[in-house]
Amino acid sequence: MAQQQVEPPPTTLKPWYYQEWFLFPMFVFWPLWSVLILRSPWHNGILSGGIAWAMLFVWTYLIIWEQLLKTQRLNDLTLIIILPGLLFTVMTQIHWTMYKRTLADSARKADSASITRPKQGTPAGQHQPRPRPSRRRRPRR
Repeated sequence: MAQQQVEPPPTTLKPWYYQEWFLFPMFVFWPLWSVLILRSPWHNGILSGGIAWAMLFVWTYLIIWEQLLKTQRLNDLTLIIILPGLLFTVMTQIHWTMYKRTLADSARKADSASITRPKQGTPAGQHQPRPRPSRRRRPRR
C-alpha cells in the first residue's frame, strides 16, 4: 500500500509555536522541541523527525538511567531544563489540538466554497468533461 503525501497547510497559518523564532531556541527544553517537530504538519522531513526521536530517546535514557537509577535523585540543572519543557509541551499541545480543529474547519469551508463556485475558465452553463472509466481486463484462459 502506498501512503498518500498530505500537503501541509500554508505557512501563513502556522501558530506562534511553530514559527522559527520560537522553535529553534526551544531546542534546549527537552520534550518540547521533539514533540513539536513530530506533531507538526510543516516539519515532516526524515532528518528533523530522526533528530526529534533521537533527542527523546537520549534524554529519556540520560534522565532515567544515568540520574535516577545511579544517583537516586535528579540533578538541579536537569530539573531547570525539564520542568519548563514539560510545561511548554503541555501548553502547546493543548493549543495545537484546539487550533487543528479551526484549521480543519477553515479548510472544509474553503473546499466547499471552491466546489460551489464555477472555475475561472469554465462558463457557468458548461460542465467539466467526465473522466473515462477504466477498462476491465478479461481474465486469461
